[in-house]
Amino acid sequence: MMETLTRWSVLFALVVQPLILIYFLLYNTYTLSLILLSVRQVRRRVAAHFVEDLDLIDAGDLTKPLTMIVASFNEEATIVDSVKSLVHCDYPRFEVVVISDGSSDGTLDRLRQAFRLRRMEVPYRPAIGTARILAMYEATVPLPSGVTRLIVIDKENGGKADALNAGINASTAPYFVSVEANSIPDQRALKELMRVIQEDARVVAVGGQVAIANGCTIQNSRVISVGLPTRSLPRFQVVEYLRSSLTAGTGHGQVRSILIPGGVSAVFEKETVIRAGGYLTPFLTHRITRQYVGQQTGTAREDMEIMVRLQRFVQDKLQNRRFVFLPHPVAWTAVPETLASLRKQRGRWYRGLREALRYHRGMLWREQHGRTGSCALPSFWLFEYYGPLIEILGYVSMAFLLIMERVLDHPLVTYAYLCAFLLASLGYGVLVSVFAVLVGAWRFRYGLADRFQRHLLPFSRRREVLILLVYAVLENFGYRQLTLYWRLRGFRTAAPSHG
Repeated sequence: MMETLTRWSVLFALVVQPLILIYFLLYNTYTLSLILLSVRQVRRRVAAHFVEDLDLIDAGDLTKPLTMIVASFNEEATIVDSVKSLVHCDYPRFEVVVISDGSSDGTLDRLRQAFRLRRMEVPYRPAIGTARILAMYEATVPLPSGVTRLIVIDKENGGKADALNAGINASTAPYFVSVEANSIPDQRALKELMRVIQEDARVVAVGGQVAIANGCTIQNSRVISVGLPTRSLPRFQVVEYLRSSLTAGTGHGQVRSILIPGGVSAVFEKETVIRAGGYLTPFLTHRITRQYVGQQTGTAREDMEIMVRLQRFVQDKLQNRRFVFLPHPVAWTAVPETLASLRKQRGRWYRGLREALRYHRGMLWREQHGRTGSCALPSFWLFEYYGPLIEILGYVSMAFLLIMERVLDHPLVTYAYLCAFLLASLGYGVLVSVFAVLVGAWRFRYGLADRFQRHLLPFSRRREVLILLVYAVLENFGYRQLTLYWRLRGFRTAAPSHG
């Protein structure tokens, strides 16, 4: 027994631990490099964010119309306020399509009363298969001048992805954005997102950073004033969201390898989404969907899967198309404030990522997928898919070696190696998180004549930035390891996928 333990201990000390040390160095160097690459784009976008003449979109006759799709299920308490907020969005030409996805409460009744809905046949192109449509309604109340119409679709329950597909079928605009029930679009977001499309017709989808609404003052579904969350869990998540935005979005964008450019509140080109098959549901019969994902009928993160499938479709079938990510906030969302809700969210996120990567692993190392297949996808597989397993194994194996060193009374871990491991896993991680916060807090000017200084973080007070820097340090001592464990559980419980 002791000989077996000794052999395993030596194996971990000589083989496993050095590989894990290399992984930590590789992961943190990769992340830091992406943050460094993002600095120039952050400076340009954030500075211009405050001076772009977005009023030209209001005045332009060629401004592209947009559909805002709201999928709802049993949301009678909030649905009317949410829709009222949307119809007052700052964009000159848009329609709102609300889908009641088999709601069993008073959601439809509240909408009917608030907007004086009239049942009628509205244009509906069944390009994507969905659950059965029960009824269609159009609002008869006076709407703001920029709103071309407000319609409500009542359908059998098929899930959020199916509701979004029904909204796409009912859309009459060439572009659409799906609005999350728990998110609030930034007042300038639609103009800024559509400005990118107006300037470059090659853009298939454009997304942006999602900011955390905890701690903000919200009235009538609008962020009135911005503040730092008061509780610790949301503060840790502010650091996470910022680091993710600078790496997965802006950093990858600088090397033209964006994989998931912000599915929440992203604007999509409708016809390309239809040609790619729509959001993944059991009702899809599209050839492309079956070719890419086989017999799979769903995913935990429909926004993530459609982004990866769009990339694959565009690179396979189309030429010279682009995906764009804006580093500044385009939407605000409330994040979990309890460990139980955060655990469920991270498990679902990881299952969605795992499914998207497995469904589309055929993109790996394929020439037609360029840097997405040779850079973004391999890094997501290594650092996001297998990362939780490798990191947890690293911490557990180090604890195992330290224990066995006492049991066997034999040196297995030198002091120098222990310091190197802690510096690579914890110290380097602290450096990356702190640097991400500093990039977010760094003040930029738009040219030498600009008197104002602007930054990526929505917080302006020095005290708030200092608090975030403290949480950037603390994040690596307990919080990160806890989220890794939750993601690892998602690794174990994710559904099998098509090969």
